[in-house]
Amino acid sequence: MNHPAAPVYDAPVYASALEAYVASAAIPLVIYGYPLTEAIRTCRLQTSVAEVTGYGRAPVNALSASERQWTHEDRDIVTPANDLLYFCGWVNLADGPVTLSIPARPDADRYFVVELLDAFTDNFLNLGLRNVPSEGGRFRLLGPGQAASNDGATDVHCPTTLVWMLGRVLVNGEQDLAAARSFQWGFAITEHPGSRRPLCVERWVGGNDPAIDFFQNLFAALKEFPPAPHEVGLLALLRRVGIRIEEGVDVASLKPVVVQGLVNAYQQGMKLIETNTRSQFRKSWGYSLKLGKWGDDYLLRATTAMKGLGALSADEAVYALGDYDADGRQLDGSQRYELRFGPGMLPPAEAFWSVSLYGTDFYFVDNPIGRYAIGNRTPGLRMEPDGSLALTISHEAPADTANWLPAPSGPFYLILRLYHPSAGFIRGEYVIPAVRRID
Repeated sequence: MNHPAAPVYDAPVYASALEAYVASAAIPLVIYGYPLTEAIRTCRLQTSVAEVTGYGRAPVNALSASERQWTHEDRDIVTPANDLLYFCGWVNLADGPVTLSIPARPDADRYFVVELLDAFTDNFLNLGLRNVPSEGGRFRLLGPGQAASNDGATDVHCPTTLVWMLGRVLVNGEQDLAAARSFQWGFAITEHPGSRRPLCVERWVGGNDPAIDFFQNLFAALKEFPPAPHEVGLLALLRRVGIRIEEGVDVASLKPVVVQGLVNAYQQGMKLIETNTRSQFRKSWGYSLKLGKWGDDYLLRATTAMKGLGALSADEAVYALGDYDADGRQLDGSQRYELRFGPGMLPPAEAFWSVSLYGTDFYFVDNPIGRYAIGNRTPGLRMEPDGSLALTISHEAPADTANWLPAPSGPFYLILRLYHPSAGFIRGEYVIPAVRRID
């Protein structure tokens, strides 16, 4: 099968050697720093409230729990799941430790996880069924260099003083919503030093030139959350043109040729990130077992921040992204598709699995039956006599909507989530079936 050729990009045009130098030095910094700026932007968005809300926003060092599953109306975080209740909290450890209390589980098998991410979106710890006792517990979050506690709480050493708590509680249908909410409301931050936000959050710059705003926010964030020692080389070349993070940087006051180089770097860097959010080989499904634990794969970290900010590490959940059908054509609601799992070949997840559909803006799409995902807990799914499960994905409703995942009229993409993926899946023993066009 011949696939369309990869896109060809025009070579950038520079007005001077200095502009080319700045752009070349700053492109890696765009890829490295984009997740940090997305974390800071999201923190500002979710903490710019005076009191706790019922839709995931709260002041720093407080938790806010959503009262329902997220839909097309919810746009704080890209590619949310619809199977869960979310609760969010942004923690600032700069002034001292923070204590998280996790309640006793009312039922032993209810899936939950509290994901802890640092300022660079590394998922450094998950608290859930595997490491939290059924009677719950207290967890003391400590910033770099802060002393351990001795009051019976479990100490958690955090890589940065800014920590994002992103909690998830499974909802098993509408009839289970009240019970899931009751459990979710038992999670709380019980001890904290105040509600001061990091300076880079407080002084976030927006609404001007996106490239200049990006670097202004990035340089401010890197001053507060500096790169690891082995990463400081990313900034070394820019020191020659007067960009010294530790001294503070006013981007607009830099030499015009330097600013233009940064603008060029931003445009190229963002294009690289966006392009790599899709499979370069036009495979029907693509996933990485490195999500959440990035190491030095800065491009993967950046593409995930653009298309799935807050992704869990692969030992907790695997996210398989589907942008193309079996023939390498981009998924589009003007066509009809089938995703068929053969007998005994349902996704091997020990907790649960689901397939969610998103528009090109990375959010859920409004649809006539209010269905944003379909999976092993979807009521009324019809299995075929041989044990197969065939899902229909289309804009126009089929005659039988039991297995229908509604799509927009234009392009879309899918995410197959496996929570607690089996060891066999991690070893590569399961192949996700391709999405096939129905002619």
